[in-house]
Amino acid sequence: MSILDMKAGPPDYWAEIGNFFLPLKYLITNDRFDALVQNIDLHYLINAVFWIFIVLSCGFYGFQRVFQFFLKSSNVKYFKRKQFARLIWNIAFYGACCLFLHFYNEFMILPHLMKNQGRYSLFHSSDNLIFYRSHQYEKFQFYSIFIITFYLHGAMLDFKEADFLETVSKGLYLFALIAIDVYRYENYFVGLNLTLGLYSILTECLSLLALQNSNRNRLVYQVFMGLKIAAWLHVHINLLPFNYFIPTLFAKNFKLPLNVAIWVWYGLAIWNSPVLQYFYHQIYHTAPSDCSGEGSAAKCILIKDTSEYRHFKTLQRAYLEVKLAHEKATSNPLPATESASAKTYQAIKCVMMLKRKLKRIREGRGAEPEDDSEELTTN
Repeated sequence: MSILDMKAGPPDYWAEIGNFFLPLKYLITNDRFDALVQNIDLHYLINAVFWIFIVLSCGFYGFQRVFQFFLKSSNVKYFKRKQFARLIWNIAFYGACCLFLHFYNEFMILPHLMKNQGRYSLFHSSDNLIFYRSHQYEKFQFYSIFIITFYLHGAMLDFKEADFLETVSKGLYLFALIAIDVYRYENYFVGLNLTLGLYSILTECLSLLALQNSNRNRLVYQVFMGLKIAAWLHVHINLLPFNYFIPTLFAKNFKLPLNVAIWVWYGLAIWNSPVLQYFYHQIYHTAPSDCSGEGSAAKCILIKDTSEYRHFKTLQRAYLEVKLAHEKATSNPLPATESASAKTYQAIKCVMMLKRKLKRIREGRGAEPEDDSEELTTN
């Protein structure tokens, strides 16, 4: 190429960024890897899910311990450290997942969709673009295992934290992903996880910023809550129903397991939405100690109620009760008459104890002077 053939104008930064991810493109489009995953069977998938789950569990435990060690020197309270570490873990995985799915869609799915553009239309009761079937199913299945196992690991962590609603939600979404994987709807799988991944990155970042925010800045919490509610409405009311769920319901090849899993998960997502959480907080969280928001609806929606926080609030409540009882006892002195009677009672008690002690001594050594008892009675 000569200098005359070079294009004039500013440099193409997007091309430079694309060149940075060339190794990822090689990993996605490598033919040798296709030959490696052609012999995948059910036993291989079960073993893969098991070992990926073990790796995720060990990796998360080590990451959490290391992260908590570094947070000891910070101003983050101890009951927020585990939640802080999990938010960072989720943001890292969702970011890597969205990055991979974007390039997978660009290099593997879009070229085939452009070739078969006439076969797929956007009208209901027809073959939609989201129902594009993978021509390299083994490779797609190998990559999808990591995302499915991540949601399985997240459901286990939520179950451990006694967050049963989030556990059931992740379980239903997991069954929906398995159904999409079984029916080989590659474009459906990539688009749905890419949309929810970007939404999860935004919400996790908002929760992370809310953990670091001071309780005095109530306006910041309200702004974060408004962003989360707006993002939820855009994704769950505007994008997901019209781009995925309604076409799934009116598709020519109606798939009952996929529709049941996806619509039940969607109903549970609406039930657990930030909008309904706001009304639930206003009705049931009447005291500041009823939730992690400490009286703030925005903070209650942004920050989860973890087991560490519940333990901290229990200790704090017990400490306040003891402190209140101590202050009540010290701030209300007894009247003069009650104080005199108390002193008299203590004196009589001491005399009786001394009499019993002298009696034991007298019985032990035999003879005892009789003046001792007379002196105690006179005293």
